Amino acid sequence: MKLILTHENADFDAVASLLAAHKLDSSALPVLPRRVNRNVEHFLNLYGANLPFAHPDDLRRVGTVEQVTVVDTQTYATVRGMRPETPVHIIDHHPLHRELGENQQFTGETVGAATTLLVEQVHTRHINLTPPEATLLMLGIYEDTGSLSYGTTTPRDVQCAAWLLERGADLDIVRDFLQHPLVPEQRVLYERLLENAATHVINGHAIVVAHAMTEQPVDEIATLAHKLRELFEPAAVFVLVQLDGDIQLVARGTTDAVDVSIVARHFGGGGHGRAAAALVRDRDLAGAHTELLDMLPKIISAVVRVETLMSHGVQTVKVTDRVESAAQRMQRTGHEGYPVVEGGQVVGLLTRRAVDRAMSHGLRRQHVREIMEAGRVTVRPSDSVQILQQRMMRSGWGQIPVVDDAGHPTGIVTRTDLIKHWGQQPDNARREDIIQRMQTVLTPGLWSLLQAISAQAQALNVGLYVVGGFVRDLLLNNPSMDIDLVVEGDAIELVRALQQRYGGDMRSHTQFGTAKWMPDKTVAEGLDVAWAQSGWPEFLDFVSSRTEFYEQPTALPTVQRSSIKLDLHRRDFTINTLALRLAPEPFGELLDFYTGEQDLQDGVIRVLHSLSFVDDPTRMLRAVRLEQRLGFQIEPRTEELIQGALWLLDRVSGDRVRHELALILAELQPLRALVRLEKLGILGALHPDLRVDEWARAAFYAIRYARQFPPWPSLETFDNWMLTTFSLLTSRLNEPDLEHLGRRLQFPRQYLDHLQDARTAIAFLPDLSQPLPPSAVVEQLEPLNEVGWLSAWAAAPTAIARDLITQFACTWRFVQPALDGRAIQALTGLKPGPVYGELLHTLRQARLDGLITTLDDEKALLNRLYGELD
Repeated sequence: MKLILTHENADFDAVASLLAAHKLDSSALPVLPRRVNRNVEHFLNLYGANLPFAHPDDLRRVGTVEQVTVVDTQTYATVRGMRPETPVHIIDHHPLHRELGENQQFTGETVGAATTLLVEQVHTRHINLTPPEATLLMLGIYEDTGSLSYGTTTPRDVQCAAWLLERGADLDIVRDFLQHPLVPEQRVLYERLLENAATHVINGHAIVVAHAMTEQPVDEIATLAHKLRELFEPAAVFVLVQLDGDIQLVARGTTDAVDVSIVARHFGGGGHGRAAAALVRDRDLAGAHTELLDMLPKIISAVVRVETLMSHGVQTVKVTDRVESAAQRMQRTGHEGYPVVEGGQVVGLLTRRAVDRAMSHGLRRQHVREIMEAGRVTVRPSDSVQILQQRMMRSGWGQIPVVDDAGHPTGIVTRTDLIKHWGQQPDNARREDIIQRMQTVLTPGLWSLLQAISAQAQALNVGLYVVGGFVRDLLLNNPSMDIDLVVEGDAIELVRALQQRYGGDMRSHTQFGTAKWMPDKTVAEGLDVAWAQSGWPEFLDFVSSRTEFYEQPTALPTVQRSSIKLDLHRRDFTINTLALRLAPEPFGELLDFYTGEQDLQDGVIRVLHSLSFVDDPTRMLRAVRLEQRLGFQIEPRTEELIQGALWLLDRVSGDRVRHELALILAELQPLRALVRLEKLGILGALHPDLRVDEWARAAFYAIRYARQFPPWPSLETFDNWMLTTFSLLTSRLNEPDLEHLGRRLQFPRQYLDHLQDARTAIAFLPDLSQPLPPSAVVEQLEPLNEVGWLSAWAAAPTAIARDLITQFACTWRFVQPALDGRAIQALTGLKPGPVYGELLHTLRQARLDGLITTLDDEKALLNRLYGELD
């Protein structure tokens, strides 16, 4: 015989789980407990005849129990026929919280109802259900998930409920049995509990504790706890009811921050995080009540506070500011509103809608006071998210100023911040993973330094974040040491505090809100770090968080102090908007306001807004560089925006375009990026004749080979590889076009001359592709610089040409005649003049071409040349 069991005082989830387990194994007998909830009892009175349940008394005729399945609970009482070695399979929708015996196994996943776990298997195995069975299973899911409204509800619960509807579940019957009216004795006890209910704010959570005494037994005290929860909407409700010498404790929670099962286990009971109960003995009601209140602060996690959501560095307007001035600020910054201050205190909120309406009515000269939403609606950093939510709902404000103890605004928190908080559950495992990655990547000394900086930021109550490429590459498991620190507050003040506490040197630029800290041996000693093994960079950059706006397309931006959120919004691509929080807590939290991590996972390059390339067209080149370096793909909309902004490249200063090109050419594989630039039309926008064809590809590969295996010795110290690579693109421009492009990109004259030399050297390649005497090769190449030689070598179409250039660079350019001007004067008596150069040039050519090889040969040739002068 196989049995299926559940807990006493069974609710619909327990009884529905019995049924579902039986549907999965029809040879197992589902046994009802002796006590079930009243609404369950009424349901079974109506529909039980068509259901397969057995009563405990029926087990008197049962022999040996071969196997037991326990559902919706992890504790059970043995029944007739069970032996210590009987195999027991526990199925529950809460994490395992007890040790298993040798004959026990556990199956469980965190979903809204135990019924869900079993219905999924029923569905998978295509097992038929009758409408009453489907309705009971639906009751099991709906009761434990609050009709799919509790925060513990998962998509799996919803999917199972939808399938049960298809199988004939009757929602009218479900509603009737879940909204069961109280019987008279329940109503009396409920009124007593309500009278004695008190709300306690513990670690930011509202906790309701209600207690009462009753002279007669009352069924389903859990129902009363549910009603109190619905009335007060607390984080948790605890009900204590004394009957004779025993106290029944029932607890219900609504948040993971309050695990009510801990309380129940303390009093000898059990349950799970959202629902638990205990029968308390050997205590009076007052003592149990006091004991409960004493332990709650120890088991309730601190609530999420405003300080974790807020943006620092709030911008405000004064009541005396003009509407037109506020409108201009909103247009520049994109802000939807500003807190209005008077005497340093918040007195209202100015919204974009109010400003737009005032401007449309010609009220541009009115004062802000006349159109603002008046009110002193604020929160403090220590306030809970629940308080923030209440004030938003009551005021209707979409953004609430955050003030300090003196009432001065220090930050802002918006409706968007709150919505994002709702959608993001704390993920401590993820945070710990990121911290572990940082510890693995950073040297122990650098890790200690970052922790010290974090602690100092905490002490100053400013936000501190690692941003940009370091975070992106850390998540891609391709870490870099390029650490950029953004301070949500005064970066210079933070660095000054670090210097005063630990030492080192600092540099700051008040105009830009930036500072550098140069930690030295003194800092290392203070942090107990070995200086030689510290791994510290020469300096660390600190930047105050800022936003920027563009007065006109392609212009350099105007910068203002702002929040970390707006600081990240000014960046080029979503994958570069990720930040790691160093302060305030939680340390190591990933900030992802703009879906950067999802784009990292998808491998796409995406701009943050449609005017990104209009604001800064050089982002087109950066998009290609990142795409090719990371092996990503520019997503279609971003590529479309590039096409629409190509014409703006001509309006960007040449040095900015040249800088981006230099970064591309410095990549390990610049050819791929250049091919992509051509395909997107970016190269053509710089000059229509810039192209990467098969000739250019072959030359690029040759340059790459030459960097690894230099064909002549001086290339080992050569430092113009990027310019040489670029010269392969420009070598086929005519001289005026190349001059124009060089000036457009603001190349220094020296570099532009190098590009012209490369064009000239490559033009010689047809001559160099046939056998030439060394003197002819030297005649062509010697007037040019090494960029020209290397460009021609890379672009050479034949081995003959490449060999001639190599011999020139290795040997021929160093060949000189043994005789010099003094020797010529001594041997011929000629007066110094231009003829000396002609004679030496002829001697050198003869040496190069092997016509003479010794000093005597030179003297003989010189005498012959001298004789011919006569």
